[in-house]
Amino acid sequence: MSTTNDFDRFFLHLPPFDREKNFNQFWANAIKEMKSVSIEPHYERIIRKSSMKYDFFNVTFKGSNRSAVSGDLYYPRGTKRAKVIVLIHDYNRDFLYNPKLLTGGMAYFYLRLRGHDILEKKPEEEVTSPGYIIENILEKDNYYIKEVYLDAYRTIDALRLNNNLDCSEIGIIGKGLGAALALFTAAFSERIKALVLDTPSFSYLPLYQNISTSDATNEINEFIANHKAKKNQVKKNLTYYDAINFADMIRCPVLAIVGFKDTISPPECVFALFNHLLTDKTIEVYPDEGNSAGGDEQFIKSLQWLRKVLGAS
Repeated sequence: MSTTNDFDRFFLHLPPFDREKNFNQFWANAIKEMKSVSIEPHYERIIRKSSMKYDFFNVTFKGSNRSAVSGDLYYPRGTKRAKVIVLIHDYNRDFLYNPKLLTGGMAYFYLRLRGHDILEKKPEEEVTSPGYIIENILEKDNYYIKEVYLDAYRTIDALRLNNNLDCSEIGIIGKGLGAALALFTAAFSERIKALVLDTPSFSYLPLYQNISTSDATNEINEFIANHKAKKNQVKKNLTYYDAINFADMIRCPVLAIVGFKDTISPPECVFALFNHLLTDKTIEVYPDEGNSAGGDEQFIKSLQWLRKVLGAS
C-alpha cells in the first residue's frame, strides 16, 4: 500500500467523544482536592551527575494522595530564571530522551512516573509489565492513571515554587503514556504554552485496546479476560482517562509525532487524537518507522520547536 493511501486511511479517524456527564466536574474536584495538600518540594544537587553545562538535581514533592513524586532537573549553569521544559517518559520504559542532547539555556525536568523508580533498579532482563495500569481500575476515584495524571499537573506547581525557574510559560513533551499525561496537564494548566505529543498512547481506547501491543493494553485486556462481568465497568471508568477526551481543551500549539508502523501507539489512535485538537497543530509523519519514530533527530527537532514557541531559541 502506498504512503498516500496509508495517510488517508489513518487520517480519517474522527471518533466521537465518550465523556460521561460529570467528566468536567470529576476532574475539577480531583484538582481541587489535590491543591489542598502541601507540595513540600525538595531539591538535592548531585555533583557526580552535574556537568560543565548543567547542574543536576534530584527533585521530590508530594503528588496526588500525598504520595512521593520524583524527577530529575537539569539546570543550565550561569543562567538566571531559566525557562522550563518538562519531559515525561512512557509506561514501563526508561527515558529515551538523551540528556546529552539538551541545549539552549533551558532547564529540563524529567518527571518519573510513580512506581517506576523501582523498575529502574531492576536488571533489564527482569523488567516485566508491572501491573500498575490495572491498579484500582474498578475504582475510578483511586485509579493509577488518575494519580499519574494529577502528578503531572502537580509538577507545574512544584516547579513554580523554585525561584530560579521562570514558570510563566512552560513547554512539555511526553512519550506514549507520558504524552497522555502531558496532554492532560496542558488541558488544565494555563502555564503550558507548547506541547509535544510523541507517539501518544492511551487514546481512543475502544480501538486502542483492540489493536495496540503495549504493556498497558495487555494488562487491561488480561484483567477483563479474568473479570468478564466487570468489562462494562472497566470501559466506563476508562472514559475518564482516555486522552482523546481532553483534546478539544488544548489551547497551546501542538507538535505531534507518529510512525505508520507503530504497533504500540497505533497511527489510527494518534490521528484520532490529533484530529480533535482545535489549536495550532503540526504532525511529523514517519511512514516507515514504528514507536521510535524519528529517534534522536526528532527529539532535537522537538526541543528546537519547543524553545522557539517559548521564545527561548
